[in-house]
Amino acid sequence: MKKLKIPFYLVLALMFFSIGTQVLAKHEANEPSDGSVDSFRWLKSPLPVSAVAIHDRQGKMIALSQFKGKIVLLNIWASWCQPCIRELPALDRLQQRLGGDDFEVVVVSIDSDPELARQMFSDQLSLQHLQLYLEPAEQLGKSFPVDVLPSSFFLDRQGQAMGLLRSYVEWDAPLADTLIKRLIDGVEASTLSMEKQQREPAQ
Repeated sequence: MKKLKIPFYLVLALMFFSIGTQVLAKHEANEPSDGSVDSFRWLKSPLPVSAVAIHDRQGKMIALSQFKGKIVLLNIWASWCQPCIRELPALDRLQQRLGGDDFEVVVVSIDSDPELARQMFSDQLSLQHLQLYLEPAEQLGKSFPVDVLPSSFFLDRQGQAMGLLRSYVEWDAPLADTLIKRLIDGVEASTLSMEKQQREPAQ
């Protein structure tokens, strides 16, 4: 599979993630995940991604700037990724619980055949509260690491990436709602990063 290019500044900010063959939630030793939002990694400096374009299910191109003013959970998935499929219904429920003027879940499929994503999204999973967005891996991979799926990113109200987790997440857990409500209330990524460091045992 062709390797996907990511801007050098983004590679640095995302802790030198390597982009290569797509895998299912396979992590490097420095990317532990316990399946909870507590495994999110918070960037020291938010990165602007509002100009990144995705497409809706009708094929209309939109920029992530459309969601400015909200906290956004951007989730990247594919129809052939079993952890992704397991996660999507919980993301649908999350959007039902917390979605609104302050928060939105944006799920983007990188399927090479958009029809596969549409069938999985609507026919098999019958998701009711999410909108389907699509973007080829070759395009989305220019701005976000897509070598591990599922991958989730929190964007702040200015359309900047502030945290990421390349793993399946238990979005129905109370801890997820608590974190999102704190982000809505304006808790900064730097604060979350410091709190996480304080919880982690010394190496």
